[in-house]
Amino acid sequence: MPAVTSEGLNDGNLDTVLPQWESQSKEIQIIACFSKMPQESVKNFPHTKRVGNYLVGKMINKGSFAKVMEGLHIPTGQKVAMKVIDKKKAKQDSYVLKNMKREPRIHQMIKHPSIVQLYETLETENSYYMVMELCLGGDLMDRICDKKKLEERDVRRYIRQLLSAVEHLHRHGIVHRDLKIENFLLDENSNIKIVDFGLSNTMRGEGLSPDLLSTQCGSPAYAAPELLANKKYGVKVDVWSIGVSMFAMLTGTLPFTVEPFNIKHLHQKMVNGEISPIPPDISAGMKIFNLYQQCETGISSLLSAKE
Repeated sequence: MPAVTSEGLNDGNLDTVLPQWESQSKEIQIIACFSKMPQESVKNFPHTKRVGNYLVGKMINKGSFAKVMEGLHIPTGQKVAMKVIDKKKAKQDSYVLKNMKREPRIHQMIKHPSIVQLYETLETENSYYMVMELCLGGDLMDRICDKKKLEERDVRRYIRQLLSAVEHLHRHGIVHRDLKIENFLLDENSNIKIVDFGLSNTMRGEGLSPDLLSTQCGSPAYAAPELLANKKYGVKVDVWSIGVSMFAMLTGTLPFTVEPFNIKHLHQKMVNGEISPIPPDISAGMKIFNLYQQCETGISSLLSAKE
């Protein structure tokens, strides 16, 4: 049986509580459909195993060291997402192993409507589980692939939500370091949700001059030039990544690409401002915001004013 290592969903034992409550209060009747909801959900949920108070169902996504499964919280019948980290595979990468528990430690510090909520963590002999909010709207990447590119009104809304979330992270001294289209999910109302804090870290230090970070990580196409150049960096690397993501939403392509791939050449294109062709139907206002003041001087000014 896995050990619960952080506070989670309302996981009171309904199987014990409800019969006692009913026997003590004969005159009070529970509405039949309400009392059966969790039991019916559990009965009808296809799953392969149980971990703690959760049933583990189908796989939603898969990475090198982890996979994301659909889960069901047994006491409430609420569906969740469960990130499952294989301990054996994680041990093969010293960086992953070292930071395996840093991700939930940082993630649990955050509560924001545009960031996927972490409910609790579980640990078994072979795996480490992160139980999170399930985003029913799917991946933003799939939305872009289906439509080729997004409407400007949708991009404006997504960018406002991302800026609000990232400002919240930076205010709490957290740098995500892997903001990209693949790490943006959508809820049932098509609101954006940031996920995957596997590369995130905290800025140490007090006042206006916290210690800078130096680890080269993240996805090169979304990474800021100073990060690619192995220089020390701060929270503005996330701001750059938002600019790249906005370009991708508007055009369906990335602003900086090189073939064949070479980090040095990619960095040079960024420094030189050699941006991919801009579709003619992009509005003038959006071009100015996203392109002529690319990332560092455009969106950065919105956040730096609050730093």
